Amino acid sequence: MKSCHLLHVLFGALRVTARDQRLPISPGNVPNGRLSLGSTKKFIVEVEQPSLSHVGFQVLSKSSRIGAYYKEFDCSDVFAGMVIETDSENVDTLLQMDGVINAWPASTVRTPRVEKQSSFSSPFSSNIRQNYSIHQWTGVDRLHAKGIRGKGAKVAIIDTGIDYNHKALGGCFGPGCKIAGGYDLVGPDWDAKNEKRFPKRPDDDPMDYHGHGTHVAGIIAAENSWLTGVAPDAELLIYKEPWETDEETIMQALCDAYNAGADVISTSIGQPNGFTDNPWALLASRLVDRGIVITASAGNEGETGPFFSSSGAMGHNVLAVAAANTSKDPHADKSDKSIAPRPVYFTTWGPSNELLLKPDIAAPGYEVMSTVLNQSYEVLSGTSMAAPYVAGIAALFIGEHGGREFHGAGFGKMLHDRIASSGRSLPWLSNHLWPKFTAPPFQVGTGLVDAWKVVTYDTQLDYEPFALMDTEMFVPEWKFKISNNGHKTHKYTFELEPQAGVNILDQYYGVLPLYGLEPRRIVPLVTLPNPAIIRPGDTRQVKVKFALPDVDDDYLPLYGGKIWVVSNHGERLAIPYGGAAYDTEKAFDNMFIAEPSITEVDGDWAWSFNVKNNVNDFIEIGARLSYPCTQLRWDIFEESWSESLWKWPLKVGQGGYVGSATTYPDSDQYWFFNPSVNDIEDMVPFPLTRVVRGFRLFWWFGKLANGTQIAPGNYTIRFAALRPYGNPKISDHWDIMYNEADNIQILPLNTTTNSTQMYRRTTH
Repeated sequence: MKSCHLLHVLFGALRVTARDQRLPISPGNVPNGRLSLGSTKKFIVEVEQPSLSHVGFQVLSKSSRIGAYYKEFDCSDVFAGMVIETDSENVDTLLQMDGVINAWPASTVRTPRVEKQSSFSSPFSSNIRQNYSIHQWTGVDRLHAKGIRGKGAKVAIIDTGIDYNHKALGGCFGPGCKIAGGYDLVGPDWDAKNEKRFPKRPDDDPMDYHGHGTHVAGIIAAENSWLTGVAPDAELLIYKEPWETDEETIMQALCDAYNAGADVISTSIGQPNGFTDNPWALLASRLVDRGIVITASAGNEGETGPFFSSSGAMGHNVLAVAAANTSKDPHADKSDKSIAPRPVYFTTWGPSNELLLKPDIAAPGYEVMSTVLNQSYEVLSGTSMAAPYVAGIAALFIGEHGGREFHGAGFGKMLHDRIASSGRSLPWLSNHLWPKFTAPPFQVGTGLVDAWKVVTYDTQLDYEPFALMDTEMFVPEWKFKISNNGHKTHKYTFELEPQAGVNILDQYYGVLPLYGLEPRRIVPLVTLPNPAIIRPGDTRQVKVKFALPDVDDDYLPLYGGKIWVVSNHGERLAIPYGGAAYDTEKAFDNMFIAEPSITEVDGDWAWSFNVKNNVNDFIEIGARLSYPCTQLRWDIFEESWSESLWKWPLKVGQGGYVGSATTYPDSDQYWFFNPSVNDIEDMVPFPLTRVVRGFRLFWWFGKLANGTQIAPGNYTIRFAALRPYGNPKISDHWDIMYNEADNIQILPLNTTTNSTQMYRRTTH
């Protein structure tokens, strides 16, 4: 096991410094991981229902917490909790409070970038054809021809607002209008990163001044003589968020949509996360359990490769929607393979960090035309466009068969399964097409959504995606139910469709980016069910059994495909399967790719934290995570502490534990510390939880998580990442940064330009 004392600067060819590891900040640097953690000093805390006020009292009662921010969620019986902003707590101390169930660091969230192709005010001002349509590829056109247009469905959108004056969206706002309700959750002046100066002031006007939300709304419900949304008769609710928002606001918007009676919620907001237990995903999962259908954009970080899923899409039975490229020419020959639908390169890959299957389904998300501000239209690309498309298909089903009020709490899961099982297989696409292979579920779910199947099929599947896990946690047997909701007997047979496998090992990034992935034939041994005859109104449970594929695990292969359920009446539905043909714990035993680096100029391991007069004497650590991490810790111990004394949970003042370090939020975005721009009081505490893979940079100025400044003296520091499926109680389950020195020295602060250097020369 690695030594547990101070940090080690690598030598020779393996030397990696913070400056070397950083790339210029641009959207094209996706292999480096998301540059911004979006960290804040806020925490989302879930509590036992009777303990809500008690926990709030614990947070606000101590004098050290004067000025702490505290707000409870208004979320009925779904989520009892609060948001806390404080300089004196971290996840550890919050979890030790009576009545607390869980606590998460809260993050800011940006609406995903979309690609803009063109804009215009009418079809005659551009080269596009009249009767623009992508619906021919999804079966929506056939449903429209039957008069199925989503009437009676209530769809909530969480986005930048809607230009409700747009004629294609009804031209009005309020009861009786297409945009029937909603509000602005934060007001016009709120600043997510400076809330004390620019606080939230919600108001009743959800007017869009950005355009993203209006485009999303048009995909669902726009209508004029040449453009028709998926469900033009659906009623829309809009919960306005700014371009840069935060998790607490998104969560409250989800709760408000639930309380307003929405059948469907569409969200095109998120950031790389990949953990199914993040607070936003947990809340969304519970709302689905209460009958709401939720669609979420899978994300636009596909070039980064697998294991980079978006936060909001991780919820259980939340429909994570990937983007597909479909021709918009309504007269196109669908038999022409050159224009057949395919994945879009930017669509984010799963699976989840726990090896659960994401995304769930794909929808048109490339060059999609819709409404924007000022009676105009734009062609945009992104999974932001795909998620509302699927929300519109859910509205079509509701218009024909009723929503959650009619069907009850099981409706969200039922419609999730209908939509997710409808997918049409798409060809492999990374840096080029490979028609020989079909795209795996980690990229596009079951494939391109088929609205005709969703709304008209007799067959209903009830299943969990076949997440086979890895070689050590392999789950071989899966059961699912088939219901015949029609008026004739169906005979069902079963087929295996192996899809492209990939080797994901990358020596530099940990996981290969998209351009390095090549499709491979990796097929598990599968025992399919015997044919099943199911009469009208009956349900049958059947079983599928898998065995691990025979493949070399050295290069970390992922494999997946679909099990087709085929009726003798022409109905075809699919359930995805997928797994890792390697041991995750073994594969990512080294969570740090090369040793993390520390900026130490003099080699004396002493710092004063003097940042005045351009001295900039603080500790900077750069680390690249090979795999997503449930906990990343930077802890400070007494000088005599050693790893053999590790004891969990850590408590300040016990076992030599001094406290957790803090870091400047989003240090990655800055080339150097500038006191005129960066405030050393604006710190976020360790531990960081649910951290995505990629490079991160951390600055410590001596402030501890409890809000105090560390006293001069000698200390031991421990910078460590918890390995996959690790138990924090066990020291060996942490990947600990190697430390060259036995301890560090914290010097008295001196504000003169060269005092730190002088102090070092006279004392060493």
